[in-house]
Amino acid sequence: MTGRERTALGPPPASVAGFPAYSVGEGTDLFRAHGRGLGPWWFGNDGTGRFDLRTPRGTCYVALDPLSALRERLGPVLGGSQAVPESLLEESVVSRLRLSAARDVANTQDRGAAVFGVTRELESTVPYAVPQAWARAFDEAGFGGVRYGPRFTPGDSSALALFDAEGAADWPVDPDPVPAQQVPGAPAALPNPRRSDLTVVRPPRTRAVREGS
Repeated sequence: MTGRERTALGPPPASVAGFPAYSVGEGTDLFRAHGRGLGPWWFGNDGTGRFDLRTPRGTCYVALDPLSALRERLGPVLGGSQAVPESLLEESVVSRLRLSAARDVANTQDRGAAVFGVTRELESTVPYAVPQAWARAFDEAGFGGVRYGPRFTPGDSSALALFDAEGAADWPVDPDPVPAQQVPGAPAALPNPRRSDLTVVRPPRTRAVREGS
């Protein structure tokens, strides 16, 4: 393995004071894809998110456009495909949200972030131990979250990992979230299989063999 094949991103420095900031105003439209029966403002910390914090803090993932939000939700299933199971789209919606108060987030998409050791690997590296360490450093420094490039959406898209108390937040929600299939550019749906399309394979018959037979 050559030096270029190794991950260059390391843990955060002792101080992230002066790290580039991005202001998220009260009028900024934010988009979150979530389950049809679930609220959008969920700040999780189970470690399955790139910038998850530790209890009692949590992280809520949103994007600055609806398609990026949807692709981030579908990403693990979507991968390099152009379609996802129809059932997954049917149970997903995208909410348009706004913060009740402006906040500054750490802007990892700013060129100045490189001075602190940030590389584009922060947006894509797995597992998440190193990105989560960066999230804790930003949270401890007083940032309200992280602005970063969403892993499953190429181009100039941006996503935000917002920090707050763990669990559900009682913040204003979208009264009419958009069904995933109606989001412009949404992946195609793979039809759910019909019972008539399925082939039932019965297990082979087994016969007990008596000792000595």
